[in-house]
Amino acid sequence: MPPSLTRWGGGVLAVCVLAAAGITAYFVNVGAQREVPPVSQASCAGASFGAPLGPLDQPTNVHHYSQVPPLTINEQRLYEATITGPAGTIVICLVPGWAPTTVNTFVTLVRNHFFDGLRWGRDPSTAPGGPVIQGGSPTSNLSGGPGFQFKSEKVVSPLYSGGAYQPGAVAMANAGPNTNGSQFFITLSKFTLPPDYNLFGEVVSGLNVAQKVKKGDLMEITVREQLP
Repeated sequence: MPPSLTRWGGGVLAVCVLAAAGITAYFVNVGAQREVPPVSQASCAGASFGAPLGPLDQPTNVHHYSQVPPLTINEQRLYEATITGPAGTIVICLVPGWAPTTVNTFVTLVRNHFFDGLRWGRDPSTAPGGPVIQGGSPTSNLSGGPGFQFKSEKVVSPLYSGGAYQPGAVAMANAGPNTNGSQFFITLSKFTLPPDYNLFGEVVSGLNVAQKVKKGDLMEITVREQLP
């Protein structure tokens, strides 16, 4: 497989998503056979959340970890991530029941300011196209990761249906099985793909803002935990 191309199922669409160990094709993983009870919906709209979570065991270099973060989230609660940038605000509901390891990792990176000051590395105009925006590269150019990789999780969210990720789906980018790191993408419209990307959240507000995000835009992210 060429270093900057990934095939989507039986089609010819290829997506350039570089990450983790240098210049590596990044956007695909293989769902592990993990039994995760499906969650019917991302119901953050009806939930109450506390103040933004502060750093927890923050490394000296916020862009480099020596290992996968330990489990610190409450898997019985939802998490709300807010992404701000020049285009406006995007609010995401993170659902541990869909992908607990992914949500835990994302929450840890957010609260330790991993994403703050990074730039979106992909918008629909980025070759070879596709209705997605993608960020989370510490170099802001779709290469690199947080210094660790974590496992694939079976896609159980209803936001994957009919062989496609539905509008507003939030999922991980990767370079193959069990190579998830810090890069993530948001689907702007229905995107036909195999269920090979850890789907861990849904845009509940600001999908129209996401559609205005441009490659190179700065981002900042905060996260809050659902109150009991």
